[in-house]
Amino acid sequence: MKKLYWQSLEINQQTFYFTVTDKGLNFVSSPHRHISELFDFYPHDRYTYQFMYDENVTGLYLDEFNEFFDKKRQSFDVPLDLSGITNQLELKVIDALREIPYGETVTYKQLAENIGKPKAIRAVASAVAKNPFLIVVPCHRVVKANGEIGEYRGGTDTKKALLEFEKTPLEKQPLIKKIPLPKLSQLGRPGL
Repeated sequence: MKKLYWQSLEINQQTFYFTVTDKGLNFVSSPHRHISELFDFYPHDRYTYQFMYDENVTGLYLDEFNEFFDKKRQSFDVPLDLSGITNQLELKVIDALREIPYGETVTYKQLAENIGKPKAIRAVASAVAKNPFLIVVPCHRVVKANGEIGEYRGGTDTKKALLEFEKTPLEKQPLIKKIPLPKLSQLGRPGL
């Protein structure tokens, strides 16, 4: 049995689950879907996992999610467990998705060209849909050539929200907050 550590997080009142193996992150669920959605991606591993809950294992991953949604990071550095993905096209697509800059989008055609398969647009779109690492591998940054945002495993509302989130600049907080200065007549008084 393989140990599979799970954790949940809430983003904009939507619950996501993610799972981690000893090799790294292996799945992020769609919002409000059960953790069993994992088996849509890894059907042959259904009976080989032992689900565990250990914040010591999942803490680093949760921290990166929090930093991303607090706008303290624009990409994820956590290791990915790619051992369940055997299709070479899917692996190339995952690598190419990770190269899409934060706050930008590419079309499925551009993505196909980026991996050297310019005529395989449908196959590339299918590989994007099979991405098990929602948000971490930013498949939400792939849109249709006609400008529409297109389908998304997490739902089109979630995709739209992620794209808007990435385009919204971080509100700057002043480094030094002004504190009112005492009036000249107050100087020297106790309690000031």
